[in-house]
Amino acid sequence: MKNIKKIILCVFCFSAYTNGYGDGIADVYWYEAKPGKVAEVEALMREGRDIAVARGQATIVHKQNIGIGGENRFLWLDLFESYAQKAEQAYSDVGNIYAEDWKRYLDKFESSDALATVASYSMTSLDDINPGNYIVQVYTWEPKPGEFAKSLAAMQEAKMIFEGHGYLIDIWQHGLGSGNYLQFVMLSTSREAQAKSFQALLEDQEWAPKQQDWFDKKSYGRLVESYEVTALD
Repeated sequence: MKNIKKIILCVFCFSAYTNGYGDGIADVYWYEAKPGKVAEVEALMREGRDIAVARGQATIVHKQNIGIGGENRFLWLDLFESYAQKAEQAYSDVGNIYAEDWKRYLDKFESSDALATVASYSMTSLDDINPGNYIVQVYTWEPKPGEFAKSLAAMQEAKMIFEGHGYLIDIWQHGLGSGNYLQFVMLSTSREAQAKSFQALLEDQEWAPKQQDWFDKKSYGRLVESYEVTALD
């Protein structure tokens, strides 16, 4: 990715909490299209994704629908089942050795003036992940100092409630390049399914006081960001 030749991302685990949970690793890259360049960036993202997937890399590229930066932001996500698989990444940059098609793409990507890098970081999953083509809503939280385990337990409790209403939920922990954050990811297979789940959640008397604990009382930490993305076709 932009300046990827100079960056090797590794996941920094907080082992006190991830042992026994982790089922996946993700490298995350955020980009923002410059004014009038959204279509060009979409094409560039698709091209890179297709090369990565053809070489065996699990890569998903999303376009943001709601959130800071609006529809100008793009999310590139590389998924790995283990650190061993990550070390043998299909388009490895270790020692600047690249597959020829990926090198050509990198040269094209890094010479493009259509986009700017926003952020990059790694994450570790704290439960079973659900890769696929979803409408993705994300809430990222920063636990209070010394209360990571408390926040994680509350998030796992919330997961059970949300999944009871049709959402698929993934929980991730941010690592290198980010902060000590927990990420609550709500997955829906369609707008209709999303609306049905959301309405059921609004009517859930068990969730109502827990929502206040999270958002009003800030019992489990600070909301860092929230956004919605969908995968590029």
